[in-house]
Amino acid sequence: MITQAIIDVIDDNSDIRRMLELVLTANGFNVRTHESAQTFLETQRFAEPRLLILDVRMPGMTGPELYSRLRNQGENHPVIFMSGECLPHETANIMSSTPIAFLWKPFNTQQLLEAIEQGFQQLAMTS
Repeated sequence: MITQAIIDVIDDNSDIRRMLELVLTANGFNVRTHESAQTFLETQRFAEPRLLILDVRMPGMTGPELYSRLRNQGENHPVIFMSGECLPHETANIMSSTPIAFLWKPFNTQQLLEAIEQGFQQLAMTS
């Protein structure tokens, strides 16, 4: 595992952000939370390896839109999408972007940790 990697959680729901931060921090991860795609974009990001956990539906810029924007800027981070509701065409578009995982809320901790491990494996291969 890449211990210095950052996991960025981007979700407009404060309860989800808080829960994920508690669970991931308890599992030894370096976690940063953001209430929107815009607040994530406004943060100073250095060259640390990072994994993104993105909510699909957020006000303003959606998770898939943020991911697309980052890729267009040359930032190719592993991503885990999560959603409580999603239309079939949205799901198909998201899956075509080859995420590490797509997790339906509520998901269990084991599913999340397995997806994160896959993301860290991908980071290790690109480092």
